[in-house]
Parts: sequence; structure tokens; C-alpha cells
Amino acid sequence: EVVEWVSQGKRQLYTHLYKATTQPPVATLTIVHGLGEHIDRYESMARTFAHAGIQAIGFDQRGFGKTGRKCGRLGDNEGIDAVCADIALMNKRVAIDGVPHFLLGHSMGGLNVLNYALGHNSDGHIRGVIASAPALLPGRPLLPPRFVMSMLHSVARVVPSIQKNTGITADMLTSNKTEIDKFNASIENIGHCTLGTLSCVLRRGPYVLKHASEFATPVYLVHAIGDKATDYEGTRQFFHGLPESLDKEYNEVDRNYHELHFEEDMGPELVNTYKQWMLDRLN
Repeated sequence: EVVEWVSQGKRQLYTHLYKATTQPPVATLTIVHGLGEHIDRYESMARTFAHAGIQAIGFDQRGFGKTGRKCGRLGDNEGIDAVCADIALMNKRVAIDGVPHFLLGHSMGGLNVLNYALGHNSDGHIRGVIASAPALLPGRPLLPPRFVMSMLHSVARVVPSIQKNTGITADMLTSNKTEIDKFNASIENIGHCTLGTLSCVLRRGPYVLKHASEFATPVYLVHAIGDKATDYEGTRQFFHGLPESLDKEYNEVDRNYHELHFEEDMGPELVNTYKQWMLDRLN
């Protein structure tokens, strides 16, 4: 494994590369974390992939984890163009000529990988996308009234750096007490973001939904019906809007948590499903 800081313009991005245990790898992967968390929470998942020959890179997004603390702009993703540029950089760092490349994202990261594949995969360099609980629609408990949403976007255009509590709590994430305790104990997890980031997410979700019929990359989606952080209705709507002929799969789970990959009774099986989904699409 290789941990290093990577320059992108004026920013330094914290990255973690999980080398495939067999070389050359059968596939490469970029992992994109969610709002308020950090990439090292995906360590176990990435190692599972590495043992299957899938070489994975993850990074702390701008405003979050070690990247956010280093640049002093916690909670600020610096806009969708910066998000896409950073994903492109990670793809370039991990990709190998002739080896299939995939994207995997959770929550805000799920939205980001869907958005990236929608607008940046005309050449087909992304073989497939896995989106876990993508933030296409915010969870109903977190959804601001329409007039507040309009005001939020207006204020975000003028003073995007204002901080706002996300309303996401550890007990929404998983029933896994070990993971809840780790989440609460880590300074790398934060419960706030800037209005600019929030506005970006709230605008980009409806954009991706609107353009679902143009999506051309094989995709695997998973979402819990009782998820309070992001709304499964957005994922369902996106899935039904996809082209009929597209290689697509949607796993709608009757659970109440946001991070199904951490659920003790189904997490390992779900991660293995992700792994097998990629392996089945190598050719």
C-alpha cells in the first residue's frame, strides 16, 4: 500500500493506493467517499478488492479528511469542476493501459461518480460505476423547505464559505456499534460543510436525475429504503430513467441505514457483490 500527498493546482490531496496482490492487476478502481467522512474508512473494502486483483486508489476530497485539514478549508468541496478534476487525476494515477477501470462512490461520492460518468466518459475509459446510497435526493429528515432551499442557493452564490450543520448523525449510518464508535472518535469525520458544498450537492443531484436517459456506462446501484441521510427514491428514479438497453442493476434493500457496507450481517456480502460485479465486466 502507498499513502502519499498528491498536488492538484494549489491543493494537496491525501491519497491511499491499495496495490493488487497479483500483478498486473485485472482491474483498477477509484473510490470516492461521502460527505463529512474520509477515505481510510474504506480500507477493509479496498483490501478485499486488492486481494481479488483490483488495484484501488482512494483520496480525501477537498474540504474533508486530511485534505481538508491540510488546506484549512473544512467542508468546502470548491465546486463540481474541482470535484471532477480530482476524480480525473485519481483515475490517471491508478489506470493502466489495457486494464478496465471502474469508479465506486458512496453518498455524495456516489453522486460524484455518477456525475463524472455522465459527463466525462464519452471515450468509454470508465468500464463501470458502483454507486452506494448516492445523494441524488437528500434524506427527507434533512430536506429543507422549498423557500429555504431557494434562499440557501442565493446565499451560497454570495458567501459560499458559510458553514452549516449537515444534520447527519452516526446513528443514521449503521447499526454496527464498532463503526459508530470509530466514526465518533475520529477527528477526520465532520458534521458540517459550507453552503457552497451543500448547494453544489443539492443542485447536482437533480441535474444527474434529469439526464439519466443519457447515461451510457454500466452501473450498479444500492440503497436502503429507510436511509435517512439520502433518499432511495432518487436512486429508484435514476434507475428507471436509464436507457432500456444499458447494463444496469439496482439493489433496493429493506434496511434503515445509510452505510450498508458496514452492516455486520450484510456488509461483507455486499462488498463481495461489488467485487464480483467488476470481475464480471472485465471483458
